[in-house]
Amino acid sequence: MRAWLRPATALVIVAGLLGGCGLSSRESDCPGGKVAPVSGGASSGRPAVADALWVADGAGSVRSLDSTGKVTGGVSVPGTEPRLTPALVPGGGKLWVYRYDTGDLALIDPVAARAVRRLNVPPAQPLVDNQVLWGHGFLWIVQPGTLWRISTTGRYTQTPLPAGFSPGAAAVTERWLWLGAGKHLLRIDPGRPDAFAEAAFPEYVGELSYAGNGLTAIGVNSPTVRRLNPDTGAVVGETRLPHDELALSLAGGWAVGNCGDVVRLTDGLTVRVSDISQDLPSVVALGDLWVGDEVTSEIVRIDGETGRVRARIPFTAADPDDPAFNLIAGPGSVWVVDGGVSRIDPAANTVTRILPPTAGANVVAF
Repeated sequence: MRAWLRPATALVIVAGLLGGCGLSSRESDCPGGKVAPVSGGASSGRPAVADALWVADGAGSVRSLDSTGKVTGGVSVPGTEPRLTPALVPGGGKLWVYRYDTGDLALIDPVAARAVRRLNVPPAQPLVDNQVLWGHGFLWIVQPGTLWRISTTGRYTQTPLPAGFSPGAAAVTERWLWLGAGKHLLRIDPGRPDAFAEAAFPEYVGELSYAGNGLTAIGVNSPTVRRLNPDTGAVVGETRLPHDELALSLAGGWAVGNCGDVVRLTDGLTVRVSDISQDLPSVVALGDLWVGDEVTSEIVRIDGETGRVRARIPFTAADPDDPAFNLIAGPGSVWVVDGGVSRIDPAANTVTRILPPTAGANVVAF
C-alpha cells in the first residue's frame, strides 16, 4: 500500500489489498556506483510534538494510540473481509475511515474518539480502483467513471467522469483536483465537480504529486519526471533519473528511482541509497527524506537541505528473510508499518515496535 501525505491533502491508493505491502524486486541489474555514506548531522531542530496516531485493522477496530502503543480511544467500523484494512484519511480536523469491502464510511472525531457520521459509498470492483483523498474541504472517492465528493456534514455529490476514464492517479493543488488515466489528465473544479477540463500527457500516467516544487507526474515504467503547469496540465519541464532508472514514486519534491537514486526535483541533487533494484518506500517528514531500504532492512534518513545521509536506521521487519514495509509521516515521528507498527524516534534515530506484526494494521498520524 502506498500512501501520500501533503499539506491539506491526504491520499491513499490501495494496492495488493489482501497481500500486505508487496515484495521488492531485489534484482542486481542496476549499474554500479557508490552508495552515499552516513555523514551524520545535527537534529532538524523541529520542536517535539505528539502525533495523533490511529490504527485500523480488518476486523473493524479503529484505535487511537500514544507513542508507546497504549490505546487511548476506539471506534468500531466492521466489515466482511478481516484481511482487508480500511483507508484512514485525516481532513478537516477529523478522521475518515473507508471500508473497501462494504463501502461503509465513518467520520471520527479524534478528540472524543467517536463516530459523528456514517454513510455508504459503494466500492468499485476491483478494489484497487478506489482512491480516497482529502482536499478543499471535502473527502473525494475516485472510481472508474465516477467521482464522489463528501462533506463533513454527510452531504455528497456523485459526478460522472468522461466515458472510459478510469483514474489511476490523483493530486490536490491549491485550486484544483487533478486525476490521471492512461495518457489523459482531468482538472476538476472542487466547487463544481462537473466542471472539468482535459489535458494530454505524453505517457501513461503512473503518479501525480503536488508539493513545494509544484505539480509533477511520472509515467508508468518511465525514467522521466515531468513538471506540469498546475492550472493547465501542460508539461513545462522534466527531470530524467540517472542511468535511465525507473521513477518509482514521488515524495515531497523528491523522485525515487528503482535502482536506489533519489533526486531532488528543484535542483537535481542526487543521493544514492542502494545499488539493488527494489521497492523503496519513502516519505518526507521533519524536513528530511526517509527511504526504506528493504534489502538491508534499514531506514535511510536524508537531510532535506544538504542531501547528506544522516543515518541508516536498522529495522527488524515482520519477515526478516524478506522485509517489506511502508513509512508514514507524523508531526513528530516517522512510523513504520509492516502489518504491525513501529515508531522512529527522530532525535535518537532508533526504532521501537509498539504493535506486533500480527496486528495487520493500517496507520495514519496527524
